[in-house]
Amino acid sequence: MNVRDADRKTRLADAAIDVLGTGGVRALTHRAVDTGAGLPQGTCSYHFPSRSALLTAALTRIAELDLLDSTGKDLADVLASWAGPRAARTRARFMLMLDPQARAELGASAARLAGGFVEKAIVMFGSEDRARLAIALIDGLLLDELTRGTVTDEQRKARLAAVHEIVTTGR
Repeated sequence: MNVRDADRKTRLADAAIDVLGTGGVRALTHRAVDTGAGLPQGTCSYHFPSRSALLTAALTRIAELDLLDSTGKDLADVLASWAGPRAARTRARFMLMLDPQARAELGASAARLAGGFVEKAIVMFGSEDRARLAIALIDGLLLDELTRGTVTDEQRKARLAAVHEIVTTGR
C-alpha cells in the first residue's frame, strides 16, 4: 500500500468516527464517509468495500487514537479530553460497543482491540479482574459525563481516586 492510500484510509476512518459520533451507527454509510472526508464518492467503497470493513477500520482507528492519547499521560487529563474535544470519538466507541448489529459485524476485531486495553490496564492494576473493573468504571464515568454534562477537573480527579480505591482495595 502506498502512502497516498494509507493517508486516504486514515482520512476515511477519521470521517467514519465523526459520522458515528455525531449521527450514530445508522448514519454510517460509504457516501457519508466520503463526504465527511472530503473525498470523491466511491473512495470509501474502494478502500472499505463492505460495511464490516468500514466498521473495523473505524474501531481500529479509535483504538489507535485512544492508546496514543492515554500513553504517558495523567488519566484525569485523558478523560477530560475524551469527554471534551474528543467526545465524538468516545461516542463512536460507545455506539460500536452498544449496537448489536455493529458488534456482530466487528466480531473478533472488537475482542482483539479491547484486549489491548485490558493488557495495558493489567500492568496498571495487577490482575485481569482489576483491569476489567477499572475499564468498566472508567467507561461508566465517561458515559455519565457525556450524557449528564461535564464535571470539573476537581470532580473528575475525585472520581478517579474513587475508582483507584475500588479497584485496588475492592471497596
